[in-house]
Amino acid sequence: MGIEIIPVGGYSEIGRNCTAVKIDDEIVILDLGLHMEHYIEHSDSDDIVDMSSKTLMNIGAVPDIRILDNVKAKTVAICISHAHLDHVGATPFLANKFNCPVYGSQFTIEVLKTTIKDEKIDLKNKLVAKKENSRFKVSKNVEVEFINVTHSTPHTVMIAIHTKYGVVLYGNDYKIDNYPTLGNKTNIKRLKELKVKVFIVDCLYSTNPTKTPSESIAKQMLKEILLNSNNKKNSIFVTTFSSHIARIKAVKEIGRKMGRTVVFLGRSLSKYAFSAESAGVTSFSDVTIVKYSNKVKKFLSKIKDPEKYLFVVTGHQGEPKATLSKIVNENYFNFKSGDIVIFSCQIIPVKVNYNNRRILEDSLKQKHVRIFRDIHVSGHASKEDQREVFAIIKPEHIIPVHGDLPRMQAMKELALEEGFSEDKIHFLKNGDVLKI
Repeated sequence: MGIEIIPVGGYSEIGRNCTAVKIDDEIVILDLGLHMEHYIEHSDSDDIVDMSSKTLMNIGAVPDIRILDNVKAKTVAICISHAHLDHVGATPFLANKFNCPVYGSQFTIEVLKTTIKDEKIDLKNKLVAKKENSRFKVSKNVEVEFINVTHSTPHTVMIAIHTKYGVVLYGNDYKIDNYPTLGNKTNIKRLKELKVKVFIVDCLYSTNPTKTPSESIAKQMLKEILLNSNNKKNSIFVTTFSSHIARIKAVKEIGRKMGRTVVFLGRSLSKYAFSAESAGVTSFSDVTIVKYSNKVKKFLSKIKDPEKYLFVVTGHQGEPKATLSKIVNENYFNFKSGDIVIFSCQIIPVKVNYNNRRILEDSLKQKHVRIFRDIHVSGHASKEDQREVFAIIKPEHIIPVHGDLPRMQAMKELALEEGFSEDKIHFLKNGDVLKI
């Protein structure tokens, strides 16, 4: 019967990543992610909104698993590659549709547990944490292996499905960082050992003709700004991805060197910091954490010497209801001319984010706040990282995922340059079936 690759989400699009791999009569689901723009547009309302799986599928906020209605009873495992919402975020809404465990790395499972608890969601699936670089059975005939890779959140893995027909390798979000600031390097040795039949691979940055810089570069960029002696009399706010534990840890360490008290402001920062501690990634027990926005306002109003603090806040995309926007627009804090806001991130390239960030930055400029943008390096492989991975893995078949047509086309051109034949490079859309 062989292997069938069934794209459910994230094919010929960016976001809501989900792939079903059918091996004979069994299915393994890889990722259950959100389409962030559609999800935010739907859920960011003062009214009570319908968060049922049917509605979320209809608006394109989660993978449309109705594609699998005829075969989903055969699902033996859901395996999540890492803790970013476009890979794990739909799990609380969809996993109940499958009668099987959810597997992930320790940090990924801790984030999922915290999310389910916060949102008061009843998930019937068993949540199973597996170590990076471990191999385990999900059925009598199918084994799964988690292979450590570097990315912008801890415990990210490539997922290898071992079958009698060969290995299906799922590399959806990774980079080759030889100088990570937290965790281990990508397990190149193990990737070289695999004989990969099918490589499902992230093409998001395939149009970027370079190598993605190390996270150590972003840490150095932050040092150069924050350790400047001219900042001593200024209040400083830093905003970044809450899931980027390496970045947040670096900010905390630099804040200590500055002699400032480090404070985390915002719900998602609280969630990911708690998950990192629970997973044994790092400790934030020495940091003051203020979770809810109504308490943030009260906390900031009591601070007499804000220049003695380093505030790490949620809201890097300019989301109107996030903590940073409320601090700026609802006067939670009295900014002085020369105070600093650092965006240690890039704008996720969708229209709503560009608009939100423009509005937020305009408000900051009116308060004469100094803005530092794009103090960031990506967690995604660029073209030269992808070239290196193709040489390491030497897969028989390549399937670009997590990208639109131009990005898929750029990956195809790279694969052709590297000697892969055109008939082994497959462009798929959600709902297609590729039989190997």
